[in-house]
Amino acid sequence: MFATLGAARAEPAPDAALAEALRASLAAPVVSCSESRLDPRRLAPFYQPDSPRPHWVSYRGPGARARLLRALLRTAGQHGLEPARYRIDDIEAHWRDRSPAGQACLELYLTSAFERYSLDLRTGRVGPHEADPSWYLPVADFDPAAALAAVGNDGDFAALIDSLAPSHPAYERLREALARYESIAHAGGWPALSPGPEFGPGKAPAAPEQIALLRERLRAEGDLSGFSFGNHEAYDAPLEAAVKRFQQRHGLQADGVVGARTRAALNVPVAARIAQLRRTLERWRWMPRDFGEHYILVNSAGFELAVVERGRTVLGMRVIVGMPEQPTPSFAASLQTLAINPYWNVPERIAREVLLPKQQRDPLFFTTRGIRVFDASNGNGYSEEIEPGQLDWISMDAESFDYRLRQEPGPKNSLGRLSFMLPNPFGVFLHDTPDKALFERDTRTFSESCVRLEQAMALAQHALRRLDGWDEERLRNEIDTQNQQTLRLPEPIPVYVLYLTSWVDDDGLVHFREDVYQRERILAGYYPAK
Repeated sequence: MFATLGAARAEPAPDAALAEALRASLAAPVVSCSESRLDPRRLAPFYQPDSPRPHWVSYRGPGARARLLRALLRTAGQHGLEPARYRIDDIEAHWRDRSPAGQACLELYLTSAFERYSLDLRTGRVGPHEADPSWYLPVADFDPAAALAAVGNDGDFAALIDSLAPSHPAYERLREALARYESIAHAGGWPALSPGPEFGPGKAPAAPEQIALLRERLRAEGDLSGFSFGNHEAYDAPLEAAVKRFQQRHGLQADGVVGARTRAALNVPVAARIAQLRRTLERWRWMPRDFGEHYILVNSAGFELAVVERGRTVLGMRVIVGMPEQPTPSFAASLQTLAINPYWNVPERIAREVLLPKQQRDPLFFTTRGIRVFDASNGNGYSEEIEPGQLDWISMDAESFDYRLRQEPGPKNSLGRLSFMLPNPFGVFLHDTPDKALFERDTRTFSESCVRLEQAMALAQHALRRLDGWDEERLRNEIDTQNQQTLRLPEPIPVYVLYLTSWVDDDGLVHFREDVYQRERILAGYYPAK
């Protein structure tokens, strides 16, 4: 009996055999497991070169961490990722192999999967600037090997896994939406409407069956619920409300009319919407993990701004962003100051390329808009003013234009009456605008990369809410003086300018927008419609 107990205690041999098989695999130029190949250079940082210790398996087979990782890999699709990317089939094929070589292969498959999966969740599957050259939010460094080495027990490993994906409520809502749209796809998707003239309230479609198709289409996505009684070929009030809800979710004019743009949005296949959600999940993985409890989020793809406090939107508004030829970049900054009755010191490029041609067409353009002209040739900035009528504008071109322009405060000032400064290398800021009618447009790309605000007064009140005496009445009184002044905010507010073509709002509505800046083309190669 004692001999038997002694033999039971002498069990390091199987683990030693596993360690030797693991060492031999890592020393090889290429790790060969079945028909698959692994790069030992990516695996080497996870192991000591002379005496590698397994992270996932022992001679008894896979441990608790291996089981948790395997379960996560199987459900990688919940994050919009592909389980096949992590060789889940190879992991399954070696899962029950208890030979030292088989377990060594399983160990390395799991390590390779962890390295790739953890990086994908923590920093994104593709580098942000590679996928979107206009994305300038920094991504925090993450070292999978160092993170795994710091794990002390299975609880630590579970905590590490939980920390990888964004915990932001917007990310979680997108994951839920992805699951719902995949269920729609599994159920057969939705029908497409055939081409035809517009129809809607009081205007019947050319083909009566379009109404039945429209009902089926809107029910599939949840815009139309329940069943209506009576004539199903009639464009009734519930159907009109459902169309308006769909239009609102897609950034279209919510008029209830199925015109060309609404029909095109209705006919986008569910597979394309799934891919769009997956691409937005990827963008969220590029972002900071902590936005703070109070911040401003500008979505240039959705033409919207939201002020968020403790996870809830407390102020929302429409915005105007940069034209496609002068797009608004994606970046993070801090809102620090508010200018009342701001001057507009016109950037050189805008002065040369935009305002000079307008002055050439209308000699009174600068004068009627309060734009003053200063000689820039002597290097004295705005010190030497010149009357616009003294210059021969017609003979100038962009290269010979050597003047600085400044627009005075007033109702025609391009910055409106309020301007919000957030230092950044792109010269982008938030500001009011006299062109209020442009906010009624569906696609609002009219600025020179800055962000124009629909409700600048509301944002000013919010930003100054902790500064005694600065209520709306005082702000309006100060504006009426037309005197320029700058206020430092009592509390700087983080600002995130993003590009998100899909999102889920606080009420659970899933929104989709067009790729107005064509920034999704590279990402579409990684997350295509299937």
